[in-house]
Amino acid sequence: MARGRGPAAVSAAATTCVVDVSVRRDASSTGWVQVHSSQALRGGLVAAVTRAGDRAEAAVWPVEAWASRLAELADVPVPDAPHPPDREMEVPFDVLLGAGEALRTHRPDVLDELVRRAAPTDPTLMRDQLVRLHTAVVGRLLAVVAAQGSGTARAGWVSWLLFGDGWRALTPGRRDGRPLVVLSPRRPVDLGSQVAAQVALVRSTR
Repeated sequence: MARGRGPAAVSAAATTCVVDVSVRRDASSTGWVQVHSSQALRGGLVAAVTRAGDRAEAAVWPVEAWASRLAELADVPVPDAPHPPDREMEVPFDVLLGAGEALRTHRPDVLDELVRRAAPTDPTLMRDQLVRLHTAVVGRLLAVVAAQGSGTARAGWVSWLLFGDGWRALTPGRRDGRPLVVLSPRRPVDLGSQVAAQVALVRSTR
């Protein structure tokens, strides 16, 4: 890694990407391993300051290497984990949030009602998937991309969850006018293309 120019380039850049990765420690320890990387694009260079625990590293690389650097952040060891949900699924946004709160507050009656409304034909399957979705997560990744120009700012983001069989992307969508979240499998190498899509989006609307 090239070093020494990261902080100055980050402060001057018009397009930034902040990546946070958290992965649960293995069964022999407690807590989470966390990595925070602030990255900035200017011209043909990307500058980054990455922190993991007490360690910090500044680096600069050509934009052509950005995708591989992002893949490195997402390429994490997967700890032992409970059985994951299906690799492909759609969940209404309000049901996703409500199920998480019901599980957190130990309200199975609320969870059952949410499931009954969301999937009246097969509530048992939906309930099982929601429980797995909220309780089998062993890692999270959030990449926030922002651009500034002409006095305005715009942001986009990439959100992934880690399960025992790998990453899932959470992508917002709509069906019949109802907001929903689509879960679909992702590999570490996919992070570069997803961040690139967000960079193109926020830069095109400046």
